[in-house]
Amino acid sequence: MLTYDDALNMNYYKKTDFTGWMGGMRFVLGKEPEADEFHAWVWPGPYIFDKTDDSKKTDAKFPFTDEGRKAAVDWINEQYESRKAEWPDKKMSTEWM
Repeated sequence: MLTYDDALNMNYYKKTDFTGWMGGMRFVLGKEPEADEFHAWVWPGPYIFDKTDDSKKTDAKFPFTDEGRKAAVDWINEQYESRKAEWPDKKMSTEWM
């Protein structure tokens, strides 16, 4: 499970996104450039965001506050727990190689 400490501090998000992998589920949490809000995405691995079909991605937005950051972490964890059957067991197949 992702913890609040894992999700780093607010200043981190002013420069870049936080990405990760949990048991077959990939996620990204970042600040919307034109708005004061977090944007969180989850999708089944193994591929990166840009190489995954948009239909497989789920997203949610939260206020750009510490409470919003914590709500985003909770949402990511809820997505992982409630949709475990969707997340692949392996990080990456070697079939494409």
